[in-house]
Amino acid sequence: MQIPTAPGPIHIATQALRLTAHVAREQRALKRAIRKMPIPVSWDWAAPRLMPLLSGPKFDDPDLPIVRSATNLGPAVEFGLDLNGIFVIVDQAVANRWECSADQLLDRGLRNLRERAARIDPAQVVGGVMSGRRIRLLRDRPAWASSLILDGGSVTRLFGSHDQILAAPTTACLVSLPIDTPLQIAAEIVIDLEGSARTSLFLDPFVLSDGALIWDAAKDDLDDEGQC
Repeated sequence: MQIPTAPGPIHIATQALRLTAHVAREQRALKRAIRKMPIPVSWDWAAPRLMPLLSGPKFDDPDLPIVRSATNLGPAVEFGLDLNGIFVIVDQAVANRWECSADQLLDRGLRNLRERAARIDPAQVVGGVMSGRRIRLLRDRPAWASSLILDGGSVTRLFGSHDQILAAPTTACLVSLPIDTPLQIAAEIVIDLEGSARTSLFLDPFVLSDGALIWDAAKDDLDDEGQC
């Protein structure tokens, strides 16, 4: 049996090169997408492309604060203009020019989300095994897969209405685990799916239980037990 060892310098250097190459590709794709945008970007052009995106850890430029909104589910969202899977994030200056509040952006973004989600074939949700546990996930296509968690109807249509743990490791990934998955194992699986710090959302899990979708319910249960 081979004993696992810590990553060596060559492995670490290879990973760093891959991340650098990925970042460079992202930047080139973003520049190409921006060149195709009309200047200035009108609301009529932007509205059908507006998508609500779960907010990952980031800090705003003081001169260009990002528009964010709270959702009924709990996590903060920001708004991206979807340019074939590349997102240009809406800042406050642009929202002011459109004369749109965060609530108005959220309303239109959720409408777009529901319309696009209705076109996803349930066969796109694939099964697999990680850490010996069976999982199902929707990944990479669409690039906003994690946003589906904001629409309970889409979640149950694609993943089923049974009790389950759901997690959003990255913007482009939504994963379902059996409800009886130990939290430590669930956390390890999600960490494995998160990838680099640039793309990870680092969100607590969601739980679908008795038809209700709740954010971080499992952790709340643990907290309650600790208070007994």
